[in-house]
Amino acid sequence: MRLLLALSLASLVPASAFAVGQDEASLSLGAGFTVEHQGESRPGAAVELRLLRGLSDAWAARLGLQAALAPSSSGRSAASVLSQAAGFTWAVDIVNWVPFLDLGLLAADARGGGHGASQRLGVEAGLGIDYLFSRRTVASILGRVDYLPLRLAGTDSPRPVVASFVLHLGRSF
Repeated sequence: MRLLLALSLASLVPASAFAVGQDEASLSLGAGFTVEHQGESRPGAAVELRLLRGLSDAWAARLGLQAALAPSSSGRSAASVLSQAAGFTWAVDIVNWVPFLDLGLLAADARGGGHGASQRLGVEAGLGIDYLFSRRTVASILGRVDYLPLRLAGTDSPRPVVASFVLHLGRSF
């Protein structure tokens, strides 16, 4: 009975007591599904690493490293997009659930899929939600679209668009 009462009281603590706040940081690793579009759409896998640094209770600076791989199909070679991102995350705390919006710039190296290698610059936008298991442990679901319209170097291949849906597990420190 005491345990039930303690758990009930703990659920009433505002999420801002748990989320990444000002001067705190969070590191998470995720894997999921992606759709890469470069002339034609192909499904594949995505892996991400995210580092957040709290600027306030609602805003965080974000650095990310993302990789998307579409396996070979229909005579086309495997395609990969490796990108580094920098941006901001805006979050709203709702008792252990923290919906958030990601916006940022990214530089990417796109290879394969019947196209030559190219280095590109673009933007990303994502929507997600964190679930706070404890003060330091978080799980996130993130849907994001990366659009890479500017060619910096390499072949003039179609502009890659990568959409991904990724599950993250992270730790705050």
